[in-house]
Amino acid sequence: MKTVISFIVLFCMYHAAEYMLLFENSVAGFFIFQLLFFIAAWFLGNWQCKNGFTFWRLSLSKLKLRHFLLGTFLGITLYAVPLAISLYLGVEKVAKIPEGTEMLKLSAPFAFGVLFSSFSEDILTRATVFNFFEGKIKMRWIAVVSASVYLCNHIYRLADGWDTLSYIFLLGILFVIPLLLTKNLWITGFMHWSGNIFFYVTHNVIQTESNSQGLTSNQIFALWILLLIPGVYLLCLKLRLKFI
Repeated sequence: MKTVISFIVLFCMYHAAEYMLLFENSVAGFFIFQLLFFIAAWFLGNWQCKNGFTFWRLSLSKLKLRHFLLGTFLGITLYAVPLAISLYLGVEKVAKIPEGTEMLKLSAPFAFGVLFSSFSEDILTRATVFNFFEGKIKMRWIAVVSASVYLCNHIYRLADGWDTLSYIFLLGILFVIPLLLTKNLWITGFMHWSGNIFFYVTHNVIQTESNSQGLTSNQIFALWILLLIPGVYLLCLKLRLKFI
């Protein structure tokens, strides 16, 4: 029951932050509710196990440089490969590349803000699900439930079509794998964060356009995630003793 209550509280905080940014265009409101999210997460972690963020698999004592490096590498790979394929096949084309200083000016604030939203969503849709079901059902079903919660958490994209829903669900499977194998959310968090930054820079800062009526970039992305899932699983399985 405590985990369910925690999920409801964190869900409200997370989506209040999303609402402030998407509908009120309030960066200050976004950061206020993100801050409240993490404050609430700390208190809820203490309420459940008296260990703050450690309950959410974000123990500072277990944070290592290798978590950041592996997560960043996987996040960039996640988005760079399908982008390269889309550009090669002509599914996407680059419309405009701003100058270096302008790119940095546009990218830096986003990179800072998305650090909070990435980790808060990982706590909400992955750590909460993992804590609730660990030891009760098999790991593969935890992955399915977590991916389903992650999909439903994208409440403003549920009408975007099957290709979008498919890749969001598959992303949910991919992102939860490191947590399931290492019981640590750091790798997932850095993968989520770096991937969001790479996508934003290559599709918003660098402006791209769709150039195909057949195969879509979302379909290419979904196929790439399917190929990447076993690779990430095997990598984390091989290295998990070093990351616990």
